Amino acid sequence: MKIKKMLGAGMIAVCLMTGCANPMVAIYDNDIKIASNTNSYNLNNYEQTAKDGHFTASVEKMEGMDTIWVFDAEEDKSLDITYTINVSSGKMKLVLINPKGDVSIIAECDTEISEPIQSTLNVGSGNNRIKIVAGENTKFDIEISIQEGEFKELG
Repeated sequence: MKIKKMLGAGMIAVCLMTGCANPMVAIYDNDIKIASNTNSYNLNNYEQTAKDGHFTASVEKMEGMDTIWVFDAEEDKSLDITYTINVSSGKMKLVLINPKGDVSIIAECDTEISEPIQSTLNVGSGNNRIKIVAGENTKFDIEISIQEGEFKELG
């Protein structure tokens, strides 16, 4: 009996020291990880299309981050973006990463954005990316249109 208690206490101590929390969730507020060239996510039950300047996805569960758009700009320029987002649970954000690795939030929400929002992206000369970053157990639907660059599928 003492051995079981000692093992249980040892496992609790290991979890506290190593952080047994979901590492995907920790990404949400970490701009250094978000700006990296890597993607790290848990993704379950989703449908999507990415073509002709348009991206749509319906995601049952996502945690972490994934790149959905890339644009190698020859010069600094402004691009029009239109999007709608419906978050049923959790929280998510769309972020733009410029060629210098600076992260700026395009949209962040934990509810529905019912009307399409049109905005302007200011991209720099070089590689620009948009990532979806999702918190714990995030369920969402999203539609995005940008006429330049290339949309990538989640996963």
